[in-house]
Amino acid sequence: MDKERLDSLFASWKKKDLLTRRGSLKVGRSMAPFLIGVPLGFFIFGITCGMMAELDVHFSIPIACGVASFLLFVQLFSVKHFYKDRVELFYLWGLIKRRHYYTDLNKIVHDNYYDSNSNRWVKTLSVSFKDWSFYMGSEFSSKTRFDCLTQLFSCFRSLFVNKMYEEQMGKLFAYVVTLKDDPQYQKEESQCALKYLSEVCKNSSAPNAFVSQKNRYNAYRRTNTLPADYGYISICLDILQNKGVCYADRLDLLSALFECAYASDGKVDDEELECLSHIAYYFCVKEWDFLSLKYRFESEQQTKNQRKGTEDAQQRERCQAAYSSRLREAYKILELKENATLEEVKAAYRTQVKTCHPDTLPPTAMASEREEATIRFRTITEAYDFLSLELNMERVVVS
Repeated sequence: MDKERLDSLFASWKKKDLLTRRGSLKVGRSMAPFLIGVPLGFFIFGITCGMMAELDVHFSIPIACGVASFLLFVQLFSVKHFYKDRVELFYLWGLIKRRHYYTDLNKIVHDNYYDSNSNRWVKTLSVSFKDWSFYMGSEFSSKTRFDCLTQLFSCFRSLFVNKMYEEQMGKLFAYVVTLKDDPQYQKEESQCALKYLSEVCKNSSAPNAFVSQKNRYNAYRRTNTLPADYGYISICLDILQNKGVCYADRLDLLSALFECAYASDGKVDDEELECLSHIAYYFCVKEWDFLSLKYRFESEQQTKNQRKGTEDAQQRERCQAAYSSRLREAYKILELKENATLEEVKAAYRTQVKTCHPDTLPPTAMASEREEATIRFRTITEAYDFLSLELNMERVVVS
């Protein structure tokens, strides 16, 4: 939980007179429709029951409908108070009260959809605790207070990045480090992994989990008795299912794994590269992002070798192969042949942008469609930037 941001949010809301005297953000509708609607509903319900009684019809169905309608009114016209540490709900003028602390949050879903009946966009917010959940829409609160709730729940992402996630990070680093049997290589990569875990996972057991898991993996490898849970797939899936670990976090973790693999001998062998590519797959990392990481580390290593004057023929071949592969991938993304000119690259980029830019989507497009279009637009832009830079420097020949 980001307490500093919570304090700043509530301070800004207090200046805007959005808080109650007790310092809570109050969300709810006026009680006037409730006071009018419920008595009217029971009046109509009583008349209906009387008419049906004369006909000797069973009362169970209308009574159930009446009770359900009453409970619906209670739910719709409840008042919710959001504090810095909890949410309190009041039904029937405070006769029914519920209190839930944010540490018991289980799920937060923020979405919007187009209501064809009212011809307008409806914002929705679904919040689930361990034993209870509630739903809110823009029809239940003003736009200002709904936006405030969106800001409020954005502060709780750190609640989902729990201790289990940090331990899984340590285990994943341990697996990558033990791919190389050389003790000296493992020592250098372990230092890189421990440095990253100590900086990212402060006051946690991630470094200890890394050391213990590395020792276990080495013992398994020496005795050739690998357990059933040995590997990285289950670790990746646990990290992926953690609700607080977003795409950027997974990409940052993959970058750190690349850095760890390069820390020993300055290169990634085939086994390590295959492992990292599989980790990227189970992390749901886009192919272009994975290739960008791979090429970035290879180019950085090439620069280091050139400075040291130790670059050999094999390393040059690897870098040239990586460079050619990136060129082919960029041409493929822009749907061009490998001998395309700079003018053709610009034309292909303009054509694809017209169809994949997020602003070109209709208002009825879902949030997932907009996210996919954003990723596609970013991928095309990166490919265009890479090709335009290379073609401006010199004529590119793909080997």
